[in-house]
Order: sequence, then C-alpha cells, then structure tokens
Amino acid sequence: MILYERWRKKFNITSGKFLRVIIYLLAIARIALCLFPQNLWTSVDPSYLWGIYRNIPFLIMGIIICVLFYKEALNDKYFKYAWLAIALSFLFYVPVVLWASTYSIIGVLMIPKTLAYVWLMSMGYKELKDQ
Repeated sequence: MILYERWRKKFNITSGKFLRVIIYLLAIARIALCLFPQNLWTSVDPSYLWGIYRNIPFLIMGIIICVLFYKEALNDKYFKYAWLAIALSFLFYVPVVLWASTYSIIGVLMIPKTLAYVWLMSMGYKELKDQ
C-alpha cells in the first residue's frame, strides 16, 4: 500500500480511483486474513492453507504494483528497475510461503527477498539524496 502511494506521488497520478480502491481492499483483506484464529500463529504447526490464503491478496497487490512501476518508470532515472526489485522480492517470497514448512532450507530465500527490498529502498534514497 505504501509503495502504491509512493508510485502515485512520484509519477503525479491523480486518476485511477478504482485501482486505489482495489489496492486498499486487498490490503484490508490481507490484514483481515492474518487476524483469523485459523492461522494458528501460536501453534507449533501453523496452518499451511491459511498461510496461502493470507498471501493471495499480498501477491495480487505485488503484481499490480510491479506492473504499474514497469509501465511508468522505464525512463525514470531512479526507479527504472523498481519493477524488477518488486518482482524479485515476490519471486523469492512465494517459494517460502509454499514450501518452507516442508523444506526449511527454503527459508534462506528470505535473504535475497530482503536484499531486493534494500535495492528498492536505495533507489528512493538516491532520489532523495539528489534533491
């Protein structure tokens, strides 16, 4: 949601109220799904299916934001590769959601996922520094 709002502000997007509603509804759905007790957060064996359910809205949001940055930022000095950083973060995150409970070594993919976010933040920092 924050990244979506940053995209709107960065590229001076004033239209697209429907898209904004979709993004916010997906965020609310994600939060709501995380609050369900069926997640079994405090259990030794949390629910695998609920792990997938709660990440579906997050993945849809990620895809939308990735496409938005791809379409808008290809010629931008700072955020030209933001779409790639977003795509990589999800590329590394999805296997963790799907298989980390079976193969714990898959959890290591959270490291490159985090590095993709650091790369994205460095893009914003460079822009801020140059202003």
